[in-house]
Amino acid sequence: MSSERVKTGITGLDIVLEGGFLPGATVLVQGLPGSGKTTLGLQFIYYGATQCDETGLIVSFEEFPTQMLRDARNFGWDFETLIQSEKVRIIASSPQALYHQIRDPNSDLNQMLGQGKIKRVLIDSLSHFQRLTSNSSELREILNSLLNRLRRSQTVSMLTQEIRWSETEVSLEQYAVDAVLQLFFEPINKIQRRRFLEVLKARGQSFQSGRHSMEITNEGIKVYPIPVPRGHKRELTMRRIETGVPGLDRMLGGGFLEGFATLVAGETGTGKSTLARQFIAHGVLNGESGLYVSLREDPQRILQSARTIGIDLTPVLENGNLVIHHVTGDIDAYKLFWEVKSLLEQREKENRPIKRTAIDSLSDLAATFPDLTYLPQYLQSFIELFTLHGVTSVFTLSVSSFNNAEHSPIDPDLARGLDCILMLRYMLLHDHMRKVMTVVKMRGSEHDTGIRTVRINDGEGMLVETGFEGMPSFIRKLQQLAQEQSGDVHIT
Repeated sequence: MSSERVKTGITGLDIVLEGGFLPGATVLVQGLPGSGKTTLGLQFIYYGATQCDETGLIVSFEEFPTQMLRDARNFGWDFETLIQSEKVRIIASSPQALYHQIRDPNSDLNQMLGQGKIKRVLIDSLSHFQRLTSNSSELREILNSLLNRLRRSQTVSMLTQEIRWSETEVSLEQYAVDAVLQLFFEPINKIQRRRFLEVLKARGQSFQSGRHSMEITNEGIKVYPIPVPRGHKRELTMRRIETGVPGLDRMLGGGFLEGFATLVAGETGTGKSTLARQFIAHGVLNGESGLYVSLREDPQRILQSARTIGIDLTPVLENGNLVIHHVTGDIDAYKLFWEVKSLLEQREKENRPIKRTAIDSLSDLAATFPDLTYLPQYLQSFIELFTLHGVTSVFTLSVSSFNNAEHSPIDPDLARGLDCILMLRYMLLHDHMRKVMTVVKMRGSEHDTGIRTVRINDGEGMLVETGFEGMPSFIRKLQQLAQEQSGDVHIT
């Protein structure tokens, strides 16, 4: 396959297309009204004119495309200046007039295309061609004439088309063009809708399949490709790093291994977020840079919660050692991945690399996936990303209550890619509900296999009582007292 590509300039779309479209490609952009078809086409033309010094041609079937240019200004695209400098040409036409110009070798359109100056074309919209004839054979001839003329000029051409999703058959237009993009605006649950983009075909080139997340921002369209693990080999050091939780390092045989990915799973209220925050705080308060991704609590609440356990994170937030990325509004898991990736890369450019990251929590992200079975693949994508950047990571996950220690509530596919799994739960011990912790998995290291009590105290935070061997701490203290008074007295 040719390695030459024409970039669209649309954030994320060139990643999906693995570099862009092939030169001379004809691209059909389909979607319902309001899905972003015209916006995508205008962004493609504007990028070519302003960033690639490529002259663009817009063919509009409106009487005059004043609304199109006005909408473009809302994204900061000054087409009027480009038109005056002849970097962009606009033809306001009808389907009949356009077809006649295609057939006439002396027409203005053929002259422009024949000179080789036009590099990008937008035709908005192909749906109007249905007015020319109801005969499918004639329509095919008209369409092929148009597409072949565009291909001969080696322009990359986008043609928009409104479509009804009840149509299940492959259309004539889809057969005829080189590439097909479809834009969707669909419900993901009972109250939320989300935009998606899918490449149905791209003749002669590779691309990433699937429905990728998309949004229309003040700067135009952005696409967030589905995060997919690439199978990169993970190079891990054997250097231990402290967790920041007293007693936990002892359970783990000395702490996490640098670059490890750890899942902290547990029932509601068992201290998952507290553990994650102490892990981040221990690093940033000792000179490392840390990233805390919060899907529920805003930065102020996080700072307040940290103060209740004796940790003041305000100075490290102000000096930049700590970054709190709070996801506001609707959660888009694909978008979050690319935002975190961009942040890691930016910090490395600033020579302030992130060394610790916590994502709190995977449960909130999983609820937004179109396919609930995607979570293990999504998690693995993050693990690969963090390993690539030398980041030690902690993920939290809410699980339902469980009583049988032999059956884990964690999906085996999810557990497979993790280096360490810590399980927090409640256990009834001597008429008291106690928080307890178990190390379910610790790759490449000996670890404590016991059930240990966990305490979370004001001003102290979380600590793990590693002396616990199946009895609550107050029983253990009574035993110690009894042994001091009489060497042969034991409480069991």
